[in-house]
Amino acid sequence: MKEALLRPVDSDALDQYPIAEDEDLKGHRFVMFDHDRWLNSDTFLRMSAECGWFYLNLIFLSQKQRPIGTLPDDDELLASLLRIDLGRWKELRARQMGPLHKWRRVRCGAKIRLAHPVVTKIAEETVESRILRVQSNEEKAVYQRLKRLREGLLFLGCDKSVVADDVLVQRIDGWLTEHAPGKRTRASYERALMHAVAQKWMLRAVSA
Repeated sequence: MKEALLRPVDSDALDQYPIAEDEDLKGHRFVMFDHDRWLNSDTFLRMSAECGWFYLNLIFLSQKQRPIGTLPDDDELLASLLRIDLGRWKELRARQMGPLHKWRRVRCGAKIRLAHPVVTKIAEETVESRILRVQSNEEKAVYQRLKRLREGLLFLGCDKSVVADDVLVQRIDGWLTEHAPGKRTRASYERALMHAVAQKWMLRAVSA
């Protein structure tokens, strides 16, 4: 049977993996796996059941590697990850449709690791969705903080036109973030208003 072992390649000729090793993905427990694509792929149809089992497990195991979506380019480590005998692993890996079908060597900083184009795409989407989720959570936190600030200013007697001034509210919020970290109290709001008047951000602290 024709062997499909990964051949030695000059590291300078290898592609750079797009995800950094220190990319923080704590809590990553879910993989966006396209089962329709898998069940209709040549890989699934041509690969033996045993190789297919290990192929899928390598995809899932790569989600816990650094960088995410890669595997070590080391037979002993791969056999250990899959919990199979090293000799048996080498036999499976040598097959044309082995468990490392379409996995290729890539550069991860100074290291050489294995990556699969589809798994890499999944990993990139995972990182992107996490970034968007973090941004969304931060935006929600800012919205709620400004909402509480506006309510606090109204409670202190500020005119509605003052509270409706987005630039002014953001300036006050910035001052509070820097000078009154932690839980914001009535006293901190009053200090912020006095600072706003002193800096001529507003004419007076409260409406007459």
